[in-house]
Formats: sequence, structure tokens, C-alpha cells
Amino acid sequence: MTTQRISSPIRVISLLLGVGLLFIGGRFLLAPEAGETGFGLNYAQPNYAFHSIKGIRDLFSGLVIFLLAWYHYRQPLFLTLLAGSIIPVADMLIVWQTPGSNLGAMLIHGGTAITLWTLCYCLRRPTPESTANPSRIGNAYAKRITSASEGGNSVLEFNILPGESTPWHYHNLFSETFEMLKGELTVGQGDQTLTLHEGQTATIQREQKHFFNNTSGKESVVKVTISPGNQEFEEALLISKGLANDGLASKSGTPKKLSDLALFIRLNDSHMVGFQKVAEPLFAYLATRAIRRGTLSHLKGKYINNGYMPNGDTKTYQLGAKEGK
Repeated sequence: MTTQRISSPIRVISLLLGVGLLFIGGRFLLAPEAGETGFGLNYAQPNYAFHSIKGIRDLFSGLVIFLLAWYHYRQPLFLTLLAGSIIPVADMLIVWQTPGSNLGAMLIHGGTAITLWTLCYCLRRPTPESTANPSRIGNAYAKRITSASEGGNSVLEFNILPGESTPWHYHNLFSETFEMLKGELTVGQGDQTLTLHEGQTATIQREQKHFFNNTSGKESVVKVTISPGNQEFEEALLISKGLANDGLASKSGTPKKLSDLALFIRLNDSHMVGFQKVAEPLFAYLATRAIRRGTLSHLKGKYINNGYMPNGDTKTYQLGAKEGK
């Protein structure tokens, strides 16, 4: 399953739809009578088993829609919304056939179905933003300076192209020190946001939430020190840059394949922040499955021994080797 960028308005509406379903599902579980009234039904002796079924259904639907929109899975989102449109249509008919039906609730269910069909039309229709190739091809690079296999810290140099970014996340196993070698980089660190310029540094402690984003419009080059050293982090960075060079990463630098993304998250010990954290079990499962299927071995064999340099130049960095050897 690969990504294909979703235009911002459609993505925002889809995300809001997912959040709305999560709210409705949670209300059916935590406040069932209020959920029933909002649905358009009103029983003197409500059946709370129905509320639980409805709540779980909406929580699942909302989570799937939110994640597909968040990670730009355009075609799966289209199919999910199209198939899911049967739900509000059925809900509208159920309310309509119930004595004392609520006209307002019927209109909400009908409007939801129309919204889903409109989103499907927009997702299916090609747009310049969705058909343009946002991949990084041939410009990404990363190289090891020192490796954890030598018994010390991991030190790597890599470039961050315009538009590359990470979401908020944190690491449990190591701290990161970023040193700007070229350009500038926006770094979120805890409750503050910094703009690093050439020669400046920032250290992210273990379990401290952070992100980075290159909004400068120019290439940035960073040297990162991982303490204590972590060989899997090194592998994750080299693989991600290799995928980008092969056109298998989005403009933000995120691997397009869900299995590759799951492996990247596993290898570099990334933990999500906020609502995204609910997706961690899914990515853990996908990473384990990818390892069993040999995907990780394939990626290591293809990318680990190569340092990807600009302008097509390639240098080889064997595991644990220092630059110049």
C-alpha cells in the first residue's frame, strides 16, 4: 500500500470526520443515553448492548479514516469512505422507520452520506497536487562517521531537503544532539520551538518530545550524535535516505509503503505523541510481520552499505567504518 498525496481541504475534512466518529463512538460507550438521543432514537428502556456495539463500530471506523487520511493513503481512503457510506444511509432509514423519528437526526445522517460521496468524488478525481510526484529522487544522502558497533556513540551526517519533516515523537533509548552544518532547521523541543542556524546545536533528551521541519526552502545538512550509540538508528536513517533516493518516500521524507514506515519506526525507537499513539500497536504488528517476511533483510542488503551523496556520487560506508577508510 503506497501513499498518494491528498489535497489539504479533503484531508482536513477526512480527519475531522474521523475525529467526529471517535467522539460519537466514545459517547455511546460513556454516555449511552445521550448517544442514543443524538442518533435519533429514544427508548423508554434502552438496550445498552446496542450502545456498546454502536460505540465500538464508530470508534473503529473513525480510527481507520483518521489514520488513512493522516498518512495520505488516498486510494484506501476512497474505498473506505465509499463502502462506509452505506452506514449513514442505513442509519437514516432506521431513524425514519422508528415511531416518533427525529427529523433533525435524519438530516444529519443523510448529510453525512452526501459528505462521504463528495469526498469520494474529490479523492477519485485527479488533481495537480495528487498526480504530481512528490517523491525525493536522487538528492538525499546519509553517511556514518562513527558507529555504535565501535562501542561509542553513533555519529551521522545527513541532509534534510526542503519540506522534509517529522511529527512529534520521542525516543526511550538515547538522546540526540543536532549540529547544523549547513542551512537552517526548525526544531520543536518540549514546549519550545527553535530555529537552528549553521554552527548551532540542540540536544534532545531521552523521552523528550520533539520534531524537526525544514521550512527554509533550501537544503540543510545536519550532524547528529546518538548517545548511547544505537546501530538500529543508524540503519533506519540509511534505509530512509535510500528509499528517498529511489522515489519510495514522500516529500516529507516518510516511507511510502506502510511496512517500510513501520520498520523505520521500530528501528529508530520512535514513539508517537498524542492521538497518534493509538496507532503504535498497529505499526508494531506491521514491523514484526515485515521482519518475518524478510523485508528488513532486503532493505539492509540494498541500502545499509551505501552512503547516498548529492549529484549522483556514491561512497560506501561499511558497518562501523569511519569516513575516509
